[in-house]
Amino acid sequence: MNISIVEQKEGFVRLQVDVEKDNYQEAYKKELKKVAQGANIKGFRAGKAPVGMIEKMFGEGVRLEAINHLVGDLVDGFIKEKEFKVIGWAIPEESNTEEMTKEDMTLYFKLALYPSEYDFNFDDKTFTKYEVTITDEEVATRLEEMQKANADLQETDTVVADAIVGGDIAEIEGDTRKEGGILKENVTIYPQFMKDEEEQKKFIDAGKGSVVVFNPYKAFEGNAAELTSLLGIEKDHVEELKDKEFSFQIETIRHMVPAELDQKFFDAVFGEDKVHNEEEAKTKLKEFMQSSENGNAEYKFTQDFMEYVKEEKAPKLQLADDLIVEWYTDNLKRNDEEEKAEKVDKEALISSLKREMYVRELANREELKVSDEDIKGFAYEMIRSQFAQMGWHNPDHEIVAKYAEQQLSDSNFAYSIEMNILEQKVGKAMLDKVKLETKQVNAEELHEILNPKQEEETATAEEEK
Repeated sequence: MNISIVEQKEGFVRLQVDVEKDNYQEAYKKELKKVAQGANIKGFRAGKAPVGMIEKMFGEGVRLEAINHLVGDLVDGFIKEKEFKVIGWAIPEESNTEEMTKEDMTLYFKLALYPSEYDFNFDDKTFTKYEVTITDEEVATRLEEMQKANADLQETDTVVADAIVGGDIAEIEGDTRKEGGILKENVTIYPQFMKDEEEQKKFIDAGKGSVVVFNPYKAFEGNAAELTSLLGIEKDHVEELKDKEFSFQIETIRHMVPAELDQKFFDAVFGEDKVHNEEEAKTKLKEFMQSSENGNAEYKFTQDFMEYVKEEKAPKLQLADDLIVEWYTDNLKRNDEEEKAEKVDKEALISSLKREMYVRELANREELKVSDEDIKGFAYEMIRSQFAQMGWHNPDHEIVAKYAEQQLSDSNFAYSIEMNILEQKVGKAMLDKVKLETKQVNAEELHEILNPKQEEETATAEEEK
């Protein structure tokens, strides 16, 4: 057998393999004997059927298997010898099927290769580095937010703006409850959520045991969900309430009282015996906020750098696009994912692959690696953050670790985390190796920069109002 390169260009190689009958005959006969020894043919004892009969029955399949094995080893050895970095595996050309029916044959294989050239010159781009200033006002506001987050629900004698008011609500006619009218006991009302200020003011400063007369429809601007829940009526009857007044007998008044700046609060928020007074709390909080915002600024730089890579650098990589799609589709089919194979988006696949190749090559150049511990730690913090969003701020370590391990059993999830970490590491490394212009911002300005879409949606909503 002889193997040679008949075509080579950046990202692509085409191989020719010349095979003569003498090249595979010995392997074919040897494999045929193995099949004969294990064959159960009717009329013969196991393994005793004549080789000639076995050849007539199974010969062509055995011959093809022997050829495939020999050619496969030859191609693999050639790839290693030439040190080709192959994407996927060698793809046989369609003509090979007909060629392999001949005694002497010429076979062709295509290789999709990793790029050999990468553009790591960043002189054409100046990136913005955001330097965040944390003001005393921002620290004070954050401390107040933390006090509210650790607030206690307490009883009070009069209704304040954020009160939770409990009692009985009844439809009235004149100065008395309407006979047969709407009546609901043990109702909870939140004056702060009333849309109409005039109706809301009727509750403010009202005392426990007093009666407030108001128009629910006006108070909640005819919101069907609010009114059906409040009065226990069907949605179809909401419009009937427009001009009706109701009395509300106040039985309970509660509201959230922000936590005091005492040792109990300091220990709960900063850790036991770490902070002892308001001044220390603000100092500690400012350090935390500064570190967090510095991390956000680094994240923004990484976003900008990766967008630059995606738009300007990665597209320059030379790949055998069609061959890669062919291999990827074949791989999906081999894994019984026919439906996915039919929906392969060539542009998205190649774009994603080029970005990953560029990032990994740059990481190798900078000697950056992602360890198993990095991935486990990232997954752990992700799960812990998800628990916090659901209100569970101090979950047991073992529970978080278990959930993180379960998530990492999904190879796609583990891969996405690995790439996320690698991109962050690359971004951090590039901070000192590209041209930068610094821009001073406060935390709020940086958050607006990080979430421009959200800000646009908010602006649109305000305009609609």
